[in-house]
Amino acid sequence: MADEKQYSRRAMGKLAAGALAAAGMASLPGQALAAPHYRAHGPLLTDGYQTWIDAINNQGANLAKVVTGWGVPGPGPWANYPDHVWTAAGATNFLIVRTVTGDTNRMIDPNQAVAEIRDSKFFEYKRIRSGADKCIIELGNEPNIGVADPWAYGYNLNVTIDRIRETFPGAKICGTALSPNKTTNPDTWYANPNFVNAIKKCDFVGVHFYSNADDGNFAAQGGWNELTYSETLTRCAQKWPGKPVIGTEYSMRTTRLTPYQKGYKYGHFMHFDDSVAGSLWGATYYHVQTNPSGVDFQENVGSEGARGYRKRLSEGGL
Repeated sequence: MADEKQYSRRAMGKLAAGALAAAGMASLPGQALAAPHYRAHGPLLTDGYQTWIDAINNQGANLAKVVTGWGVPGPGPWANYPDHVWTAAGATNFLIVRTVTGDTNRMIDPNQAVAEIRDSKFFEYKRIRSGADKCIIELGNEPNIGVADPWAYGYNLNVTIDRIRETFPGAKICGTALSPNKTTNPDTWYANPNFVNAIKKCDFVGVHFYSNADDGNFAAQGGWNELTYSETLTRCAQKWPGKPVIGTEYSMRTTRLTPYQKGYKYGHFMHFDDSVAGSLWGATYYHVQTNPSGVDFQENVGSEGARGYRKRLSEGGL
């Protein structure tokens, strides 16, 4: 993005006020004083709309994420709940809206992508409430899990990007994040010219990274046959130098940490861990999921995770 530096600085709206305090803050007991990293941050909604709104407020989040196909506060599509979409559009400075087309085993379809964004009304309302450039449209999700042909996906993604730019002027576009699991061959996709060239046309690179360790250590994920955050961000820098990156999913999968503890660790990792590459513009943690029978319920951090996140930010002067 031509105005990446300026845009990234603006993105940190609610964090920026804490910078002055951080500059002169004494070290806390047991913690080394580190210059904070100003990154956009917030929760991803899978299920539990009101809990997600509570999490945004508890955290003071300036970024959040929704998916066009679920997270709805009742039966039917998002179009049935315009008041909820309106509230979501104004809840944070930036909003990521992800499509269902292009997800895991679905080839991305330009017509469906346009229909999803249009019919959900997230872009329409976000443009009114915050400005079109505060809506980040994320295209697809981990297609290396179930789509066999990265060449064809990259071709369709390229067409989809053009259609999204034409139909939703001013919106930012985040490229498709890959699964870091090595059995799904992410490096095959990172090496595919069609996929790489399509992502070049986006404003952001999307990535995912996770931790299976009981202590939530993201750096140890290689032991679970997945690319670590560091490996993934290095690949992004090699393939798309200078392009900002969004962690559109990250989580600690362990059940040995409470939601509050996970949130605290998320806050530390995102804003006070110098090992995280500076290209990471922001991230949304996975996830608010209040349905016990729903997908990945064990990774739900509800609204308490947000309190832990806010606690760590406050300790660091943010």
